[in-house]
Amino acid sequence: MRIVLLFLLPLLASVSLPGQAAAGSGLYFVGFTDKNVDGVDYPFQLDQPEDFLSPRALARRDKHGTPIEKLDLPINPAYERQLHDLGLSIWLRSKWMNGVVIVATPEQLGPVDDLPFVDTTYYAAPLQYERGARLPLPAQLDRPAPQVASVPVAEKFYGFGWKNLQHLQGDSLHRMGFRGAGVLVAVFDGGFPDVGYKDFLGYDQEAAVPANYDLVEQDSTALDGSTHGATVLSTMAAQHPFFFIGLAPEARYILFKTENSRGEHRMEELNYAIALELADSAGVDLVNSSLGYTTFTDSTMNYAYEDLDGRQSPASVAIDRAFARGMIVVTSAGNNGADPWLHIGIPADADKAFSIGALDDTDERAYFSSLGPTADGRTKPDVSAPGVLIAAVASNGQGLTAANGTSLSAPLITGMTACLLQAVPDATNQEILDAIRATASQSAAPDTATGYGLPNFMAAYRYLRQDPE
Repeated sequence: MRIVLLFLLPLLASVSLPGQAAAGSGLYFVGFTDKNVDGVDYPFQLDQPEDFLSPRALARRDKHGTPIEKLDLPINPAYERQLHDLGLSIWLRSKWMNGVVIVATPEQLGPVDDLPFVDTTYYAAPLQYERGARLPLPAQLDRPAPQVASVPVAEKFYGFGWKNLQHLQGDSLHRMGFRGAGVLVAVFDGGFPDVGYKDFLGYDQEAAVPANYDLVEQDSTALDGSTHGATVLSTMAAQHPFFFIGLAPEARYILFKTENSRGEHRMEELNYAIALELADSAGVDLVNSSLGYTTFTDSTMNYAYEDLDGRQSPASVAIDRAFARGMIVVTSAGNNGADPWLHIGIPADADKAFSIGALDDTDERAYFSSLGPTADGRTKPDVSAPGVLIAAVASNGQGLTAANGTSLSAPLITGMTACLLQAVPDATNQEILDAIRATASQSAAPDTATGYGLPNFMAAYRYLRQDPE
C-alpha cells in the first residue's frame, strides 16, 4: 500500500472476537467453493434482500436496474461454524469474494485446506493487533445531516477552498444550490482523527457521523490513526465560512480505515474490497479512495506492471462489482510518475475505477503523477485534477495544509461528482462519468499522461441536461 499524498507545507463485515492467538499467527484468506444457498440451513433468500441490504442500497440498485444475485448473499454460516470447530477465529467476512479472513498459524492451514467447501487459502498479513473486535453498526442515516452555513458563493466566503472549486468550474453548480445534498460518500483511508470539529463535517460531536469502520484494528472507531484521511476529507467536507469551504459540504460521509500504518501487505486490498461491500450495503453513492498498491513490506507480494489488467487484485475486482451495483469509485492514479515504477497503481487499473491524475499550476501533468495505460491497453488515468500545493484543512481543524499528490486530486473530483449527482439525480453512474469525460479538456484526444484532461463540471451538467453551451 502507498497512501498517495506528499505533504509539503504546514499551512464492516462483522467480526468474531479473536482469542489469544498462537505464536506465529497471521491473517489468511480462506475462499469457499460456493455458498450452498439451497442447503437446508442457509438463512438468506434472494427474494428477501432487505435482510442483508439497506433500503437505500436497494433503491440505488433499482435505479440502475441491477438485480440481486448470489454474489450479494452473505456467506454460509455453516462454513464458519466448521472453521470455529477447528479452533480458528474469523477476522473479516466477504460475501463478494465468498470467503473469510482467519487468524491462524501455517500449521493450522492443513485441516482448513482439507475442508470440502474450501477452494483456496493464502497468506494476507502478519497479525499485528489483538484488539477487542466489534460488530459494525449499520449506518445511522436517520441522524441529522450536518448544518451547513448558507453563504454567498464567492472567494471571500469560501476562503482557501475557493481555488479548488473554481478550477473545476464548480462555483456555478454551487450557485445553483448543488453542494452535494442527499449524496452519501464513503472515504477509504488510513485514519480520520479529529473530524468531530465543525471545520470538517459540520457536526457538533463525533457520534453524529453516520458511520465509521476500522477494518484494520477492529476497534470502536476509525476517527483516529493517520492524519492523511482527515486531510483528504477536508477538501470535500470542510465548512468554515471565511476560512475554508469544501467542494461538497452538504454531502454525508461514511469513513473507513482500511490502511495499516504498521506495514504494507495484501491484507489492505482485502480491507478495501470488504469496505466496498459495506459501503454498498449502506447505500453509498460515491467512494473516494486516495490509496494505491504496487509494492509491499513483504516483497513476495509485489505487483509487476503486467499485473495491471484490473483482474488481479480483489480491490480492483470489487470496484467493478460496486460499479455494477450503481456506485462510483474515484481513486488516485498514483504518485509514481517520476520513479522507476512510473505507472498507475492498483486499484486504479480497474475497468470501472474513475482514476485521477494530478495537474500542476499550468494544468500540465504534475511530474509525479503516474502514467497509463493499463497493462491491457486501456486509457488511464481517466481525468486529471489539480494536485500541486492544494489547500486543505490541517488534521486538527486548526490551520491550513498545502500538499501535493493524486491524493488531493481524487477528492476534488469526488466532491464535484457529489454535486453533479445531486444536480442530475436521474443520471446513472455510467452517464455521470461519460459526461465528465466528454466535457473535459482533452475529450477529443485522451492520452496516457492526463487521460481526458481537466474536467469542467458545469459543462458536464449541461451535457447531462442537454443544454446548449
